[in-house]
Amino acid sequence: MSIVLDTKGLACPMPIIKLKKCLAQNAQPEVIIVIALTDFGGLKDVPAFCKQQGLFYELLQQTPYIEFKIGRLAF
Repeated sequence: MSIVLDTKGLACPMPIIKLKKCLAQNAQPEVIIVIALTDFGGLKDVPAFCKQQGLFYELLQQTPYIEFKIGRLAF
């Protein structure tokens, strides 16, 4: 299952809060979330959150907005 989570325009910690809520609502073991954000704090916050939660992540792009791929399984 793949989900796109658009948090562009939201300041931290809102993108992380929305990501946490999305993960809770989609508890399937193979969920992949692509999160888009514009707050540059996310470049540190998203990887820190993923490490804390045991999630895999990949930075897809930094311009014109930041985009991460996040999942519960390696991709």
